[in-house]
Amino acid sequence: MKIGIIKERKQPADTRVALTPLQCKNLTRQFQGLQVVVESSDERCFSDHEYQNEGIPIVDDLSDCDVLLGVKEVPVEALIENKTYLFFSHTIKKQPHNREMFHTILKKNITLIDYECLHWPKGGRILGFGNWAGIVGTYNAFLVWGKKTGEYELKPAWKCKDYNELKSELNKIKTKKIGIALTGDGRVAAGCREILSLISAIEMVPESFCNTEKNTGIYFVHLNNSRLYERKGGV
Repeated sequence: MKIGIIKERKQPADTRVALTPLQCKNLTRQFQGLQVVVESSDERCFSDHEYQNEGIPIVDDLSDCDVLLGVKEVPVEALIENKTYLFFSHTIKKQPHNREMFHTILKKNITLIDYECLHWPKGGRILGFGNWAGIVGTYNAFLVWGKKTGEYELKPAWKCKDYNELKSELNKIKTKKIGIALTGDGRVAAGCREILSLISAIEMVPESFCNTEKNTGIYFVHLNNSRLYERKGGV
């Protein structure tokens, strides 16, 4: 079997990749007869040279691969017929903006394995949003709030060199008063709470959050499922 790591073509450019250089190398060592090649890209977080250093070939043509791995949606014009693709297609909820891509996949006899549909035998997604989604999402929410109010300005998360730089940016947040409702209690929510903790946001129970006068500072209330839903017919 020959696996190809595709170049991410959706705009704005995405620097993520399905497999790191070391992961590619370990796979070829673990499974006899498996080949892994990487489509050349100057936008990927790992350079072509880093893959070559691990003995992984860099190519411009993936047409001889059996399976193609990516992260985001593949533009219609880049889809190769009769292949098996793995990526986040964002079609499972019938998203209108990806309808053309989905129809093209069918026309080109492509087998699509959407990461969003992969689940463990006992339930739960194998690949899904995690702690970092909550961290970056919350950071970007404060970035937008700063732009809206003009109270402060943050560097976009993707321009931060690492997590330490992102955390240092949080020191710029100066706001008169803001109330936040955080929902859910999974991995993303944990990331949200991490950022809220770093900016010393004050957590309140729902009753106090609604009834207490807040003068200055950042306040939040965490609403888990028991606070959001009520069983039909009572407890």
